[in-house]
Amino acid sequence: MEYINDKNGPAPLGPYSDAIRSGNMLYVSGQGPFGKSGELVGSDITEQTEQSMKNLESLLGSIDLGVKNVVRATVYLANWDDFSGYNEVYKKYMGDHKPARATVEVSRLAADALIEMEFTVEIS
Repeated sequence: MEYINDKNGPAPLGPYSDAIRSGNMLYVSGQGPFGKSGELVGSDITEQTEQSMKNLESLLGSIDLGVKNVVRATVYLANWDDFSGYNEVYKKYMGDHKPARATVEVSRLAADALIEMEFTVEIS
């Protein structure tokens, strides 16, 4: 098992790693809309989804992977009414790549963010 942390992304908010590599799989912790210094970025779902996806790209890029390696995503929304807005940004980043995905509404996220996403990634 190997701990992966992105030096160019926001530091984890607690005692955990950005991702864990185990065999040929990478388990990515929740990616939220936080800038490098930990500040919440964006006031609406599209801005916050953009930042969350940029954080994912930065993390994956730090180990020479990309979104095409994602096999599963779990998305947590603070408000189900934001589904359409987040989905449009998600589609922009994923393109024709369509990993398995679950999306759920939750009562609250860190720093009152509107979205958090976790990913399972295959390392080829």
